Amino acid sequence: MSVAVAAFLVVLVTLVAFAAASFFRHTLTAFMVLVAIAVWVVLQAFVGTTHAVLAIGLLAAFAAVIHTVSDTVRLLRTARRADRRVPPALAEHGESTRRADRSRIAA
Repeated sequence: MSVAVAAFLVVLVTLVAFAAASFFRHTLTAFMVLVAIAVWVVLQAFVGTTHAVLAIGLLAAFAAVIHTVSDTVRLLRTARRADRRVPPALAEHGESTRRADRSRIAA
């Protein structure tokens, strides 16, 4: 098999996986499963069933770790992004309350 045919097959499998995954609610998960099936068939032909299952399992674990780390970083960024500025409606309300408190104290 030449490199051009192999590249064409990789592109074809990727496009078919994208098209099929677009019908599912969780598109990224469906795409990963469809690509994993194609990779498993190729790996099984080259290295055998046991090694193919191990390779797909390691790839899935690696993807899960990367997803968990990126989700955690995203949550940390949103937690740090506290609004330090007071919205105008609340700022005016706070000033009127402070003025009323001052006038009560002064009276």
